[in-house]
This record gives sequence, structure tokens and C-alpha cells, in this order.
Amino acid sequence: MDIPPEIITNILYRLLAKSLGRFRCVSKSWQAQLSEPQFIKYHQNTVNRNPLICASFCSSLYSLPCNQLEENPKKLSSELPRPDIFVFLGSCNGLVLSFVEDFVNAHSLVVFNPTTTKFVELPESGYEMVNKLLEIDTMYGFGYDVLNDYYKVVTISYFHYNYMHPPDNMFVHIYSLRNNTWKCGIDSPYDHSHGRSLHGVFVDGFLHWIANKVSNRVPVIVAFNLADETFSEVPLPNLDGHVDIMSKSSCKLVVYGEELGLFMEDRVWLMNEYGVRESWSEILIHGLHEIPMIERKIFCEDRKLLLVSSGLIWIYDVEEGSFCRTINISRNVTGLTVKGGYVESLVSPKFGETN
Repeated sequence: MDIPPEIITNILYRLLAKSLGRFRCVSKSWQAQLSEPQFIKYHQNTVNRNPLICASFCSSLYSLPCNQLEENPKKLSSELPRPDIFVFLGSCNGLVLSFVEDFVNAHSLVVFNPTTTKFVELPESGYEMVNKLLEIDTMYGFGYDVLNDYYKVVTISYFHYNYMHPPDNMFVHIYSLRNNTWKCGIDSPYDHSHGRSLHGVFVDGFLHWIANKVSNRVPVIVAFNLADETFSEVPLPNLDGHVDIMSKSSCKLVVYGEELGLFMEDRVWLMNEYGVRESWSEILIHGLHEIPMIERKIFCEDRKLLLVSSGLIWIYDVEEGSFCRTINISRNVTGLTVKGGYVESLVSPKFGETN
């Protein structure tokens, strides 16, 4: 059949990333078209699924679509180096940042695409060697600099001289996937040492952490602009009374759709218009106190909240205001735990290289 090229392209835009990866083998013209950066960017905003990435006791990685939780998890054919320990550190446009380690303590940072199984192992940044006599804590973030078309890894590291006093410096290092190099950034003017080492949350071109102001120890949401590599603050919602979010062990930043969220105790606050304090809205999670929330992970899918508790996922219907069902994700894979979420895409972690 003589089908016009624009109709074929329109159909391809609506197919899952996994299928498009296979269709690159159809012909040289399809291979070229499906590898074009503009096609990949446009395709990211179509019908791709948002799976959870899980790990088993034997350190194998699995994918589980959020909208098909009843299905059996699918094992990812990944060849990541040092796969014995896998720590999820964030995701952006289908790429996942992870810390991987083997049982002899060899470790590295890796950016990989679970859909295409391509990955890059990051070189050492060098900051770990500054002083071996002091304990070093590091917080990670991963996101996309839309202004310069860069994917960047950001680390905030600090030395513990005394846990009773805040560290003197918050060292910032930035890695660019385009240049495959690390560089020193401007030190963070905030104290991240009580942020419980949670990874940064990427929304609207910014990475976000909860930290303290150095001057008065007031907790704030800190935003790091990936384009100009500067820090700023995002206004908190108007919480009842004088709530110290830093003292709440359950408090963490999350992403709800494309909105920044604050998950604390039995509610989620959503910033409907980025940077505007008045735009925060509240979702009260009824019945949450009856669930043993061990891992405190939360995801969203189609106006539903997915809350992880050990090997169970509790699904909360926001519109109905109640939990609608529970899924046992480890029913067929022993010891399966949720590590994080990502979106299926064709984006390559190797800049300038097609998958």
C-alpha cells in the first residue's frame, strides 16, 4: 500500500517506545527517522507508559506498569556493572540515575534507559578523595537542562565534623552527559545535612530538596536551576500552625503528574502553578494511619495515588477519597521491592548516539 509518509509518522508517534525500538530494524529510512532527536522528543509526550522499577532479593531489576499492576513484573535485560546493590536516585525523560555496588564495595554512578537497556557509567568526580578521615554524605539529583539540551547529574556533598553542628560547606558538583565531565559548582548556601539524604525531585527545570536556612535554621524547599546552576527557594504551603517539616520523618517531596508535591503524614500538598504559594492545594488521604507505611514511597497514575508498603501497593482513588484496592507485587517474584518510577522512552544516555 502506498501510504503517505506523514500518516506513517503520525502512527509511529502513537506507538510504545518498546515497539519503536524493534521497528528501527524495518529499514534504513525507519531507523533514521525513529532515531531523530525531534522525533524522540515529540514521542515522549504521547502514549508512553509510566512503569515502576523494582528489584528482587537476587538483585535482578523488573518493570511494572502503573496502570497494569495486576500483571506479572517483567525482568529487565540490563547489563549494569556491579549489580549486587541498586539504589534509585531519580529519573527524567526515561533515563534513570542509580548507584550500583558489588559485594566487594566497588561502586559507581550509572545513567541508563530501562526501555532500551543502554547505559553510561559516570567517571569519578574526585570529591570523594578530598579527605578520607572525615565521613562524607552526598545527596544526588538528576534532570534535564532544556535551555542547553543537557542532562545533568548534581551532587551536594559535605563532611561531618560533628553531628551536633552543621557542616561548614555544601560542595556542589555537576556532571554533563553531553560533555562527559564533572565540574565544581557554587557551594549551596543552605544546610542539607538534615535532609535524610533523599534524592532531588525534578520539576519544571529545577531540582528540589528540603533543607535548612543557615541563618535561622528555618526549613525551606530549595530549588536548583539546571540552566544557570543557581539556588533559590520555593514557597511552602500555608501549613496549620508552625509545623516543622524537617522534624516529620514522613515528609518528602514528590512529583504528581508534572506538579511538585509535598507528602507529609496523611496528606499531599500540590503546587498547581509552579512558584506560586497561593496555588498549593491539599489532598487528604483518608485511612492512611491504618496502613503500615514502611518504605514511605508514593507515586501517581490517572488521579490515583500508589503508596508502597513492603511488598504491597495500596491504591488510593483521589476523586472517591478512599483506598480502592491492594496489589501484592511480590506474589510471583520473591522479595520484590519498588525502587522508583520512570517513563518509557527512546532517549539515549549516550549523547549523540542512537539506541
